[in-house]
Amino acid sequence: MSEILDRNEVPAHVSSVRMLDCSGDYFVDRLAGPWIRLGAWNHNPAVDRDNVADEIMRQCVLIPSEAFALLFDKLRQVGILNGLDRPGGTVYSSGRDKEYIYFPFHQFAFPFTNVIGEPLVFVHANITSAGLFVNPDLWMSLQLEERTAGNGIWWDPRRAMDVLIQRVSADNLHTVDIRADYLLRYLQMRQMSLLIGHYRQLQLFHPSQGAIDAFVKEDLVVGSPESGTKAFFENWGLRRDDFYRGDYLQRRLHLWIEIKPPAIDIENPWEVPPSFDTHDFTLPTKFGQVAPARWRRFRDEDDCEFAGTTCDFMDAIYFRQEVLTKYEVTSGFEVKDNGSVSNIGYWSLTRSTSRIGNELLTLAIGDFAEGVPFEEWPHWEQYAVEPPSEYSLRAIHQEIPIPKSVNSLLRALQQMNAAFSEMANGIGLRSSTPLWRGSLDSLAGRQLKWVYPASAGDDEFIKRATLTSTLFLDGLQPSPMREFLNVFGMRFHESFEKTRSPLGSRKLLQRTALAAAVIAVIQPKRSKVPSLVKAAEGKGAGRIEADLERELLALNTQIREEFSPLAFFVRFTTSRWASSSSQQKGVGACGG
Repeated sequence: MSEILDRNEVPAHVSSVRMLDCSGDYFVDRLAGPWIRLGAWNHNPAVDRDNVADEIMRQCVLIPSEAFALLFDKLRQVGILNGLDRPGGTVYSSGRDKEYIYFPFHQFAFPFTNVIGEPLVFVHANITSAGLFVNPDLWMSLQLEERTAGNGIWWDPRRAMDVLIQRVSADNLHTVDIRADYLLRYLQMRQMSLLIGHYRQLQLFHPSQGAIDAFVKEDLVVGSPESGTKAFFENWGLRRDDFYRGDYLQRRLHLWIEIKPPAIDIENPWEVPPSFDTHDFTLPTKFGQVAPARWRRFRDEDDCEFAGTTCDFMDAIYFRQEVLTKYEVTSGFEVKDNGSVSNIGYWSLTRSTSRIGNELLTLAIGDFAEGVPFEEWPHWEQYAVEPPSEYSLRAIHQEIPIPKSVNSLLRALQQMNAAFSEMANGIGLRSSTPLWRGSLDSLAGRQLKWVYPASAGDDEFIKRATLTSTLFLDGLQPSPMREFLNVFGMRFHESFEKTRSPLGSRKLLQRTALAAAVIAVIQPKRSKVPSLVKAAEGKGAGRIEADLERELLALNTQIREEFSPLAFFVRFTTSRWASSSSQQKGVGACGG
């Protein structure tokens, strides 16, 4: 698309003073980039380091698609849009007849014309605050949802992307931006043009003599109805602020931009066409490249041709498991252990989906065609791979999928709970608190199941180690272990050092396991358990036969070896936390 204004029509002197050059507003494509600005406002801007005050105001209104030509001669100062936030009524007189007409906020009568527009984004001032207001019809028509009430970000949960963003910058610039493709879709649905009124005032205070000489005092108008643009430049010469800021040069730009609606398919006006040719989109199968769109219904296109070859509905296609990462990190999506994906309430890919080891995801090509919406196909295409050989599949199948490993950990912890409960019941202890009460629905549990990319570096290992430690330790309950140990003797839950102190949850678990092993193997009287455990830990001072002492020490060694992975995770996490804390303190000290 061409630039908003033709460079050949804008005199060079408009850009002769750098601080008063606003050519970046109009020497750009009107739909350049993925985003377009619908609104902007920074009332009473401060003077910057270049002695420039830069005031911006942008509002937009929907107009009938043929109305721009009718309005062209009346469009000068953008200030005519300053009434967009003022609903009200008026009385029309015709002789003795009078008629009262009320204009709600969603109607705007352009002065001295018969054109009625519909405000879309505009400056709205009420009693307590002022800012940009977005017509709710915009996000309601596009089926957007606000991420958090009042945060000004509306997203499309079906595509998991932010679409409409309202923000206020540090320098108090209010803006409203929308993705260009969504705006065009909205205009297509409304079959109305968008008229953007963009106002820019630049004031250069204490200008140099060179800037004064280069500035040309001349108002000019550029644009035409056919181009869908009109620019009115007010180039004022040297002026004086008698109050406090001194002499200044001033330029005002009033820029009008029309964005026309795309044509609509009247036979199926609600269909959103994909951004690619679905008939040419193919995925690799064992038979060659196949177009999954073969299994999608197309209106009046039953006889259309598809690229590639053909195969059966249930023939397998393969993807790298990294294809799931997008959905794992995005709210509104659920990724199950077998690789199934659900965008809750919108779409799902749940049939025939399975993981192969930790590298591949496989499913039937027909299920892909019916389950995944068109807008997601390019994402999946990035991760599609050729069907692996039988030899490769056998090798990959040897890997235990990460979700399966995490589930095995959960089952082991549940077995630990059951064993502890049985042991406690055996000594007459009735505890209602389980030894471990964590959950895979916790943040750590969910993230442990995420795809582990083949290209992951040390950071990913560090993250997984931390999550594993967090999942276990956060769910470990010290109170039932202390209660269990104290049945055998007071302060049995404390260390055997001279300065006795309560054991932490991990060492409590290790002490409990050692006590259970001593009871099971040695079968002593209950009163002897603490002294035997103390001897097993190498702290005993009593008279114990040498062979019994060796047996106890061997039990302790066995328990320590079995607990070594847990000890590694705890030491690892603790050292990471300590290192992070010391770095933060160092930064704080330097900053202070």
